[in-house]
Amino acid sequence: MRGSPVCLLRNYRWVPLGEWNAQFTFPVSNDQFYPDIVIGLLLLWIAWSFEVRSRVGMWIGSALLLLWVVVHSFDWWIPYARSLPQNLGRYSFYQHRTQILPVFGYHFPPDGGHALLDFILFPTCIISVIATFRSQDGANKSKPPV
Repeated sequence: MRGSPVCLLRNYRWVPLGEWNAQFTFPVSNDQFYPDIVIGLLLLWIAWSFEVRSRVGMWIGSALLLLWVVVHSFDWWIPYARSLPQNLGRYSFYQHRTQILPVFGYHFPPDGGHALLDFILFPTCIISVIATFRSQDGANKSKPPV
């Protein structure tokens, strides 16, 4: 997790990226200022926990990343996979932003920023969970038999 790309990509709301985040000039209007600060600090702590191999931190970090994956799956990807007219409301809010996935029927994709975030978040979560389990195995193997 060194230099986690999720930490960097998570901050796309802080920089004017034009149609990617509907922000065209500084100062950027961030309607999720405080949650973004907390998430950014948590991501830095998670990256640090993996760097120093803190098993407790790795377990908590993996659990938080897994929670984030579950939330984004239910917010973005399951609705995109299911063709439901009620998905139009969220899409209408984000449709003026850059889209990288197609709309077909009532399959409304997440905006490009969330899609790219998730394309990096999902593998990062998988790698984190695997690293957490491997660190646990390594800790068990290093203990002398009783």
